[in-house]
Amino acid sequence: MRSLKALLALVRWENVLLSVSGVLLGAWWARGSVVGSATLLAAGAAAALTAVANAENDYRDREIDRVAHPERPLPSGALQPVHARLTVVVAAVLALACSAALGLALVAVTLLVIGVMLAYSRILKARGLAGNVAVAVLASLPFAYGAWAAGRPLDSLPLVGVAIPLHFAREIAKDLEDAGADAATRRTLPVAHGIGAARMALIAALGLFVAMLWPLVVQRPQLGAFVIPALFLVAIAAVRAWRGRRGSPSLLKAAMACAMASLVLAHWHR
Repeated sequence: MRSLKALLALVRWENVLLSVSGVLLGAWWARGSVVGSATLLAAGAAAALTAVANAENDYRDREIDRVAHPERPLPSGALQPVHARLTVVVAAVLALACSAALGLALVAVTLLVIGVMLAYSRILKARGLAGNVAVAVLASLPFAYGAWAAGRPLDSLPLVGVAIPLHFAREIAKDLEDAGADAATRRTLPVAHGIGAARMALIAALGLFVAMLWPLVVQRPQLGAFVIPALFLVAIAAVRAWRGRRGSPSLLKAAMACAMASLVLAHWHR
């Protein structure tokens, strides 16, 4: 049980669930239903890709995490580096297998996603904004996988457009909290350009999130009420980040979950 708990922490089980939820929402958004084997396969691919990204990231960051996140499975000794490498391989194979069942085109997309994930951990993460943008796009793709399973991948664009700036803001928030540990090895935004610039970028990204959300509210006025909890969490996260307090990344993750739920609730109550 301890090993299972450590493995779930390694792959960030809550992020895996968020990815699966994104696939289901993307399929529902495109087709009006989440029922079907194609959606389950797309959800399996997205879950496995999330595991690839997080296990690879923890493997590459295991020395930095001894300072920044000593409670994580690798620096704490709950798992060994070889376990992380094995998780990456198994999850990548699973993602490709699920994608193959949905067509060769999705296999090509999944291969590209895996390539970017590996490049992020090895190269892009150290280069600040490029890494932040890569993660924001990758984290938003479950919506596209769900719409792909429904046969209408382009229908996911409004959801992807809302998700990217919110994920980008969360990446900046994490960089702000990890600036001390990152200073020696990475050129993240707060390290390279200062805390003030990073805070301004975070606020700008959250403003873009609200701007991208607005057309959906116009199309579905009832969404305005249901999305208030998400906006409230975004506001709290912004204030905490601006004041140099910790906790903004978790608040922004919760805001994404609330925003996704608000879309479903607005549909049911129209």
